[in-house]
Amino acid sequence: MRKLPLLLLIFLIQCSTSNKKKDADMMTAADRKDTASLLYQYWTLSDADHPMGRDIIDKQDGKDILPGIVFMNNGELLENPGGETYRATFTRDGVNISTQYENGDKGNYIIKVLNKDTLLLERKLKDQTSDLFYSATNTWWPDINTNPFSKQNFAWTIKPKQPESDDQIRERCRDFVRFYQYYLEGYKRGGADRVSFVGLPNAFNWYTGGIGLQKDESLNPKWKDVFYNNDQAEKAYAMVLHMILKKYKWDPKENDWVKQSAAVLKQMRDSL
Repeated sequence: MRKLPLLLLIFLIQCSTSNKKKDADMMTAADRKDTASLLYQYWTLSDADHPMGRDIIDKQDGKDILPGIVFMNNGELLENPGGETYRATFTRDGVNISTQYENGDKGNYIIKVLNKDTLLLERKLKDQTSDLFYSATNTWWPDINTNPFSKQNFAWTIKPKQPESDDQIRERCRDFVRFYQYYLEGYKRGGADRVSFVGLPNAFNWYTGGIGLQKDESLNPKWKDVFYNNDQAEKAYAMVLHMILKKYKWDPKENDWVKQSAAVLKQMRDSL
């Protein structure tokens, strides 16, 4: 890992040339200039100085490990949705962020840089200090109920401790589809020009005017691990395949595959 330079603290102050207040749900990346709305998105780790094991970008047993962090506007924090996952609550006082993890650990972040492209955090956790350099995904979820990484909406990724009924498997599949509906909506709403699925438990292939399912033999192992065992993963795969083969209404006038796919995912979830 390269040594990160000490950068000046950057805060972009929100300004307006109009007396008309914009709807928060329609804010683009250019509109989001205040530190809170910039912070509250999905950040992916690009580099680190003195990283911990949870901060390593890697590939293990065919699984992509991509560390990152999601700050949410209700005080929830999800560390590494694409890696070794930790959930916490946080409070922010200026550049200082205090965290209380569900496993009992307490940590502290200091914001060194925050702008539309970059987040540099100094994290103090377990007597270790790390500088973490994140890249923006330009996502935006003003409503916690439609934030895919909230505790409720990300619960489908937690492997069950015992076999599930067919109804429970089907509900987990519905939540999987809903996650990606909300995920794509956040990219569109935030003005992102590209979408990344690296590290996430995904079974879809994405096309303009279509959504496909990965072949069974090349299915993302992280998605299969969401279920109790391989037999239950195969049941889930069959359910999702049956869902995919149904007919859905695609907007023929919509050229943006992200917006187009998000609308169809909602139809798919309702049909499952």
